[in-house]
Amino acid sequence: MTLSVKRIGIIGLGLIGGSIARALKRNDKDYIIKAWDRDKKNLELGLSEKVIDEHTISLNEDFLDCDVIFLCIPVYAMRDILNELLSGISPDCVLTDVGSTKSDVVDLINEMKVKNPFIGGHPLAGSEKSGFTASRANLFENAYYCLTPSENTGKDSLEMLRDIVIDLGAIPIEMTPAEHDRVTAAISHVPHVIAASLVNLIDELDSPDNIMKTISAGGFKDLTRIASSSPSLWAGICLSNRDKILETIESFIERLKCFEEDLKIKNKESIEEFFSSARDIRNALSERRSIFQKTYSILVDVDDRPGIIALVASALAKENINIKNIGILNSRETEDGALEIQVESEESRLRSIEILSSMGYRTKQKH
Repeated sequence: MTLSVKRIGIIGLGLIGGSIARALKRNDKDYIIKAWDRDKKNLELGLSEKVIDEHTISLNEDFLDCDVIFLCIPVYAMRDILNELLSGISPDCVLTDVGSTKSDVVDLINEMKVKNPFIGGHPLAGSEKSGFTASRANLFENAYYCLTPSENTGKDSLEMLRDIVIDLGAIPIEMTPAEHDRVTAAISHVPHVIAASLVNLIDELDSPDNIMKTISAGGFKDLTRIASSSPSLWAGICLSNRDKILETIESFIERLKCFEEDLKIKNKESIEEFFSSARDIRNALSERRSIFQKTYSILVDVDDRPGIIALVASALAKENINIKNIGILNSRETEDGALEIQVESEESRLRSIEILSSMGYRTKQKH
């Protein structure tokens, strides 16, 4: 499908909305971007930096000419925003949001009887910072971007939004709103609850001299880093995805109970299996393999010396080959090579092998 969309509306010019604007402007596809935000300073800054083309403080009719509108606002604010916005937009305008939960948003859209095409969205990217000044053009690069179309979503609307997501530099993946909320409860929401629980537990168990907090090492800090996130944001997310989070917590508690019982009866074999299974699964995650995106990898046999990665990367960049990922293989018991490079197509992989082989490096496909 040839992308015909030109005019993009952004409601909420914060971290995500600002980053969407920056990424599309950097894309050089002549997007015209109009933004609304409660803070006029964000709009003036976006205009002065040429991140947006137009801004407005009115929602009623100023977005009439937009092809797609991104709702970059909290779920709790969406009803009031939509009540103002819907009367003044084209009936063909595609609406999408960027929230961390999807079922609540879909329920709201259905409850309000919104007739415009609506496709839920959730970019799996962010920052510990917030606001327009924290936005950046590369925020979504190579990040998954969940799209949650409904049974009534038109093919053209979905393809249009997929194309925009790709122009953001992200990787679009599709799932139902319910599946999205189930997945994010397990991989994002409950981990935040656990991290916060561990930090609070240490505070509860600590002695008056705060020895636990004093000697808390990197491992504990890494494990609980996400506990530093915005309390109001995460309270809202947890309440929005309440049912799926409760289901996940119940499963987690059952696993803890099983481990507790094994520990009580000193079942060493089962305890080792508990840690062994987790290690293997965690190590597999680090390989960055995905069921949603086919990867094209090569293995390069190089010496470990300063500048070698830059040398290899520069050689491929000169030939306009886009490297999606590059890194040293720390475990090479079954791999013949020290460096793994992922590119975006089979053509790029074959060309990369040709280039690096001509430079004297032993190079092969990774299957």
